[in-house]
Amino acid sequence: MPLCQLFINHEQNQFIVVQMPDEITPDKYQGWITQEEQVEHVQAFDFSQQLLDRVTLKYVAAQYEAKYVMMKAPDEEQLFVSSLEISKQNEEKLDVVRNGLLIVFDKEELEHFISFLQEAWNEARMQ
Repeated sequence: MPLCQLFINHEQNQFIVVQMPDEITPDKYQGWITQEEQVEHVQAFDFSQQLLDRVTLKYVAAQYEAKYVMMKAPDEEQLFVSSLEISKQNEEKLDVVRNGLLIVFDKEELEHFISFLQEAWNEARMQ
C-alpha cells in the first residue's frame, strides 16, 4: 500500500503526487517534505474543509462512496475531519489524510482523484 504526498506547483497551478520512499518514517516525514519542496519548487498541499467537501460531492456524483473520518483532539472542543475515505462497491480506493498525505489502495484511482481535485480546486479559486 503506497503512501503518497500531494504537492502543488503554484507556477503551473497543478497537483503533483509523489510516492514516499519506504524508509520515510513518521519522524522523518517533515524533513522529507521540506527537502522535496526545495528540490522540486513545490509546496505540500493542505486540504481545507471546503475543498474536502467539494471533492466528496464530485466523487459521490460519480457513483463513489465518500466517508469523512471525524476526530477530536484532547485539547479541543470541536470535532474535525481527519481524513476522507473514498471507495466503490465497498472496495477502498484511497484515503486522503487532512494534511495532503494519500494512502493509496488503488493506483489507477489516482488519475481520477487528481482530475477531481484539480476541478474542485479551480472552482474554489474562482469564488
